Amino acid sequence: MGRPLRVLIVEDSEDDALLLARELGSRGYEPIVERVETADGMRAALNRRSWDIVVSDYSMPSFSGPAALSVLKESRLDIPFIIVSGTIGEETAVDAMRAGAQDFMIKGKLARLLPAIERGIREAESRREGIAERARNEAERDRLLNELREAVRVRDTFLAIAAHELKTPLTALQLQIRLLQKSDGRTSAAMSAQQLEHAVEMIARQTTRLHALIENFLEVVNITSGHMDLDRAPVDLRQIVNDIVAHDHLGRSGPAIVVDVDGQAVGLWDRVRLESVIGNLVSNAVKFGEGKPISISVSCDGSTARVVVTDNGIGIAREEQARIFGKFERAVSERHYGGFGLGLWVARQIVEAHGGSIRVASEAGKGSTFVVELPLSLQMTA
Repeated sequence: MGRPLRVLIVEDSEDDALLLARELGSRGYEPIVERVETADGMRAALNRRSWDIVVSDYSMPSFSGPAALSVLKESRLDIPFIIVSGTIGEETAVDAMRAGAQDFMIKGKLARLLPAIERGIREAESRREGIAERARNEAERDRLLNELREAVRVRDTFLAIAAHELKTPLTALQLQIRLLQKSDGRTSAAMSAQQLEHAVEMIARQTTRLHALIENFLEVVNITSGHMDLDRAPVDLRQIVNDIVAHDHLGRSGPAIVVDVDGQAVGLWDRVRLESVIGNLVSNAVKFGEGKPISISVSCDGSTARVVVTDNGIGIAREEQARIFGKFERAVSERHYGGFGLGLWVARQIVEAHGGSIRVASEAGKGSTFVVELPLSLQMTA
C-alpha cells in the first residue's frame, strides 16, 4: 500500500485530474483526491478536511490559478500550492511564484511534479515547525515573565509585611530605651523598681519577638530554596505541648488551655520545627479565640501521631479554608490581626516534610480545629 497523500485539485477537466492522480499513484503514493473548479467549491473543500497539497490549473472558464491562490491565502492555511497549466509564459510563472505558488509546470510534462510536491510538503512542515517553535518560545517567555512578575510581587509583599511587623517591636523597644535613658537617677523621671522591671520585661519580650520574626524569615528562605533539612531525633509531642502551654506568655496572660494527652507520642522528628508548628497553632488559637478556652490533645492511632488544637473563636469561613495554607494568605484582616500570612504555609511545609498532613475544620463564628498528623514509621525502636 502506498503512502497516503491528500491532494486538492483545482481543475475543470476531470480527465486531467484523473491523469494527475494516476501519476501520483505510479510514484508510490495512494492519493486521496478531490476536484473543485469554483471558488465556493474550493472554500468548502478547505473547510471540510486537511490537505497536503493543492494543485491548480492556471486558466479555467469560471476560475483561475491566481484566484485559487487567493482563496488559499484567505483561509490562512499553510498548504503548498502548485500550478499546472497547458501553456504558461515565463513572466506569468514568475508572477505566480511571487504571489505564493511553490512551483509551476506544464501539463503532460509531470516528471517534476513529485519532487515539487515533496519539496513543497517539506517546506510547509518546516514552516509549521518553525511556527510551533516560536510559539513554544513565546509561551516559555510569557511563563518566565509571569513568574518574574509574581516573584517581584511576592518580594514586595514580603518586604511590606516584614517592614510593618518589624516596626512594631522596634518602636516598643525604642520607647523603653528612651525611658531608661531618662531614668538615670539624676532626674525627677527616675523609675521605680517596679517600673524598671516592667521596662526590662517589655524589652525582653520585644527582643524575643524580633528573634522569632527573624527565625521566621530564615525558615521561609530555607523552605523556598529547598534547603529545609530536618534534624530528626526522638521527640515526645506531649513534652512539646506541655512546654508551649507552660510558656509565660500563654500560661499567665492567655486564655484557659486544656491539655488532653493519651499515651506516648514519641517519634523521630525535628523538635525545633515541630515546636514552631504547634506553637503557631496555639498562638493562632489565642489570637483568634476571643479569650475563650482552648483545648489541645495529643494521641496515637496505630502508625500515626495526632495533635489537635481547638479554639472557640471567630472561626474561618468555608470559602477561605482552602487558601489559608498558602503563602501570604489570611482569613482575617491584616489591619486588625497583623502577621505575615506565612505561619500556616510554613507549618504545612514542615509537616509535609515529615511525611504528615495538616488540615482545618471550622465555621465562621464557631471556632476552628487544626489537626496535625505525623507518621510513626520512623520512630525509635526500644
